[in-house]
Amino acid sequence: MHLHYFCDQINIIMKKTSITLLLAVVCILSSLAQAQNPAQIFTIKGTVVDSLSNETVPFVTVSASKSTMPVMPFKRVAADAQGKFEFTVSTSEALILKFDAVGMKTTAISVSDFSNKTIELGKIRIAANDKMLSEVTVIAAKPLVKVDLDKITYDMKSDPESQTSSTLEMLRKVPMVTVDGDENIQVKGQSNFKIFMNGKETTMISSNPSQVLKSIPANTVKSIEVITEPGAKYEAEGLAGIINIITESSLKGYTGTVRAGVDNYGAVNGGLYFSTKVGKWGITTNLNQGLFRNPGVSVETKRESFYSPDFMYFNQKNEGKNTGNFRYGSLSVSYEMDSLNLFTLSGNGFGGGYNSKTTGSTNLLSQSMETVQQYNNLAEMKGIWGGYEGSIDYQRSFSKKGKLLTTSYKMSYSPRGSDNNVEVENVMNYFDNKQHIKSNSSGAEHTFQLDYTEPFNKKHVIEIGAKYIYRLNQSENDYQQYNFAKSAWEAMPGIVDKKMTHSNGILGAYGSYTYKLDKFSARAGGRLERTNASIQYNGDEAFTQKPFTNLVPSITLSYQTTPGSNLQLSYTQRISRPDITYLNPFRNISDPKNISQGNPDLIPEINNSFNLNYNLFTQKINFNSSIFTSFGNNSIEQVSMLRDTVVYSTYENTGRSRSTGISAYVRWQVTKDFNWYFNGNTRYSYFSFTQNNKLTENKGFNYGAFLGASYSLPKNFRVNTNGGYMSPSVSLQGKSNGFYHYSLSLTKSFLQRKLNISANANGFLQKFVSYKGSTETDTFRSENIITRKSPRFGINVSYTFGQMKEQIKKAARGITNDDVKTGGGENATQVGTGTQTGTQTGTTGN
Repeated sequence: MHLHYFCDQINIIMKKTSITLLLAVVCILSSLAQAQNPAQIFTIKGTVVDSLSNETVPFVTVSASKSTMPVMPFKRVAADAQGKFEFTVSTSEALILKFDAVGMKTTAISVSDFSNKTIELGKIRIAANDKMLSEVTVIAAKPLVKVDLDKITYDMKSDPESQTSSTLEMLRKVPMVTVDGDENIQVKGQSNFKIFMNGKETTMISSNPSQVLKSIPANTVKSIEVITEPGAKYEAEGLAGIINIITESSLKGYTGTVRAGVDNYGAVNGGLYFSTKVGKWGITTNLNQGLFRNPGVSVETKRESFYSPDFMYFNQKNEGKNTGNFRYGSLSVSYEMDSLNLFTLSGNGFGGGYNSKTTGSTNLLSQSMETVQQYNNLAEMKGIWGGYEGSIDYQRSFSKKGKLLTTSYKMSYSPRGSDNNVEVENVMNYFDNKQHIKSNSSGAEHTFQLDYTEPFNKKHVIEIGAKYIYRLNQSENDYQQYNFAKSAWEAMPGIVDKKMTHSNGILGAYGSYTYKLDKFSARAGGRLERTNASIQYNGDEAFTQKPFTNLVPSITLSYQTTPGSNLQLSYTQRISRPDITYLNPFRNISDPKNISQGNPDLIPEINNSFNLNYNLFTQKINFNSSIFTSFGNNSIEQVSMLRDTVVYSTYENTGRSRSTGISAYVRWQVTKDFNWYFNGNTRYSYFSFTQNNKLTENKGFNYGAFLGASYSLPKNFRVNTNGGYMSPSVSLQGKSNGFYHYSLSLTKSFLQRKLNISANANGFLQKFVSYKGSTETDTFRSENIITRKSPRFGINVSYTFGQMKEQIKKAARGITNDDVKTGGGENATQVGTGTQTGTQTGTTGN
């Protein structure tokens, strides 16, 4: 029995040994075969784009699996910030590639052609997910900032706060842009920039940028571009760059938004946005109207004279209230004849008016602090402003990708007027006075433009174009003074009413060349402009100013240091031409001790700037920093001088201006529900001006820091907070007002985020807020203190309806007048799954 058991065990061992030896032989033979026929390596590459906008989608997750095991990916990579991906595989079996992105449908394609070692998939088109799932796992948020060769783009549609905010409020979150407490806008700490809408300069925004942008709801804006280094194709104007506001396009079907808002001071606003596409026609319209009320502003001025001991000290305090109204509307109609021909007709308009009443008192004191003159004043003022424009564009595309021909025409008209009644009541050593002053001005503009783009291959692109602009600025002023003895109004003595007509024609041509490699890009170009101008008073013979010609060069270099970061170096020259606000000789004498007027003898200012930028973008962190320097020799600045007891202010082409600084922007998606951003800059400025052999100069630092955060709560609640401080900025003769601000808002979304209700509070920790500014010359020193009520509480409601599927085309080029200084891949088979994975900010459902 034991012998049989022993033999059985020996037999089992022998069988196992035989099997092991057989397997070893098979493995050896297989290895030898592979050594004689090594596995081939294939490279798969492509670019992921949005199916509607055709824009690249960054940081998409790309998963590869064999078609026989589609649910078991053997490789997963991430696309870079430009949507590009590239990876290798060592199999020639048919593959399934899946693409997952923020808020987009998961898209799958099959790859079966391995005849080439490099498989170029071209553009992989993925679509937004229209369905809101009841539960979504959040991994990261879609980057809000994108960097191109010459611009930074802020994705407004991906920021939830845009649903119930104005465009002006959202500007605070855009890199390198700041909005101060008086709603003045700056780019990199400078005010001399241009604002475009859909690539075209808008007269309506130039006339009153803060008020217009407050009236444009942010949820009708697709993105905001900050073009800090405008290339040769742009008009050579806007010293600090260009803010380009891109509005939403029409989509197949229809969609719309109705909105309304109110605040504790009685300001109200309401509007309607509607967009539709029927067949080859697309229409987008935006209508808004509102009333604004400023409950009270106090302006206190203290001045010390350096040469007049009898009138050494000047103290003035004015208090006033104002109300007003505004109306904004836009209409865009496009007709797509076929896949290569597109017509676009668009119009924009903004109008408004105001009424204000100001009372005040003025005291002049001697060196011994005795009152030597005193009077009270009352000013009632009303006025209008507006901007209206229309344009037509024809775009001709070609079968060659990127080749484009565009012709455009634009006309605009911007009226402005004021009607002021001023009364002065004598208290001591002055005289009673009543004045009636009217001023009307307008600017008209006609622009013709031709642009042509020719790509020779993926590496080389040439752009050429030409433009002609005709501008006509007019002003007419009327000054009347009441004669108490005759009980009648008379022409004001010593002031001649003038009707001014200022016209100029600008002919320009440009050319630029772009060279692109995988990691390196370069663009160089030049713009030649010739300007003819004339000025005429009261119908007399026109005086023709000397024509001048400018050659404006620009160059930008970019190097991609990693898939998510790059360095940019640029040089550009910019021109700023004064508009009617600076040229109008109208003398504002509503305050007899502070008189101001424009200067029709101004010439354009020229500025040179260098910029070094570093950009880093990941799924959680967006970072942008810029070091810049600029200089010019004839910048337009306000100049004030004291004569007797009156300060006269006007504009002059000052001698020199220099500015060097750094700006930084950071946005960090800390968790799936919480993110914060920082936007800051610091700058050192120097100004000098020589007049009558006297040198006036000023220099110093100014800085600003702005911080905000957003937190998504359960039940579709969201909290947003913003705050910041801007130090007083240096000017030729002093410092402007510094400011700080803070705000808090709470938003609740209903009906699958179609209905949004937001409550907001601004400056709610104090009753009043004050801003200080100063001016100093060789004859006087003054300080201004502006005080206004601080707390402002408001409620905004918006409701979106309709369903859109296909985006309407717009002309890729339009007219951009920025020269005025104003206050699936082709080789893949689509197998869309319609399932949402990936990332999305916040959660949906209740």
